[in-house]
Amino acid sequence: MENLPAMIPHNRPLITGADKQAVADVLESGYIAQGPEIAALETDFIDIYGGGAACAVSSGTAALFLALKGMKIGVGTSVAVPTYSCSSLLNAVHMVGATPLVVDVRKDDFTIEAVALEQHAKVVDAVIAVHSFGARADIAALQHLNIPVLEDCCQSIGGMFKGRPMGSDGTSAVFSFYASKIVTGGQGGMIWDRTGAVSEAARDYREFDCREEYVPRFNLQMTDMQAAMVRSQLRRLSDIRARRQKIHGIYRARLNSSLGIQQGLEDKDRLPHRFVVRFPDLEAREAAKRKFEVAGITVIVPIERYELLHRYLGLDPDEFQVAESLADTTLSLPLYPALQDSDIARVADVLSDVRKTILANP
Repeated sequence: MENLPAMIPHNRPLITGADKQAVADVLESGYIAQGPEIAALETDFIDIYGGGAACAVSSGTAALFLALKGMKIGVGTSVAVPTYSCSSLLNAVHMVGATPLVVDVRKDDFTIEAVALEQHAKVVDAVIAVHSFGARADIAALQHLNIPVLEDCCQSIGGMFKGRPMGSDGTSAVFSFYASKIVTGGQGGMIWDRTGAVSEAARDYREFDCREEYVPRFNLQMTDMQAAMVRSQLRRLSDIRARRQKIHGIYRARLNSSLGIQQGLEDKDRLPHRFVVRFPDLEAREAAKRKFEVAGITVIVPIERYELLHRYLGLDPDEFQVAESLADTTLSLPLYPALQDSDIARVADVLSDVRKTILANP
């Protein structure tokens, strides 16, 4: 029987010996809940951002929820969110008691469309700007509407803009350390803000027990084991950036104008989270997907049509034409440091074949 090559998964975390040792050291210390590693991780973020304050929490969703609370978003307020994004945004908005206003995205970089939000600016109290797959949302355009901006950096940690870390420009920024993210602890999240008001409000909520005065809170604490692993990975963030950029460049070199690619990631300061290819139509996308699968390469539709936030809320799809098109025409290819050079070559070869066959014969 012919030996087939091993399946290449779409995501796989790179866990190094240093990561394992960092977690082992915490286990050896016996201090495995929230403790000194959490405090050190918060200090790491303050150092990365050159000041401000930070608060580590249990997940990226928890970070969104607590950041909104810290920004005084609650019942009777409205929060704009991009429809082409994770349902965690809706969850966080609803958990603080606010009302989501769903907005379409830009067709080039898949980030929230400020122009579409302009007509609603007077009734919106905050906007969550997702740096989609590492591409930077136009924060300046959103701030021009005089709306407080919460930067969602869950897919963009390590990315830079004008010499500063992405997340520096909004009212606050949130991060995720989930297993498929750029830096991972399995789970976990972070809130950072320049003034400290948002992070300190989040910290007050996070410290749920043994308080002199009772206010309803929930346990959203991260553990020292997770924090130690995240800190270990942060130490090699420059290597992670270089590896992801290299893979992104190899794939990009196999394409031409017949195949679309998400824009906003070609800049040397960006840190790509995904390599998303856009096809002319659903039929071409599905044909390409089959080619990758036959070759033993797992590719995914980054956001399925049913996952679009406007569809979850039962809104008219015709009002969100860009997101609807993206859901039908995009594929995400494996892009992570744990890929071997031979894996990268396999993906690139199939990508070339897709370009020559499917797109040459639509």
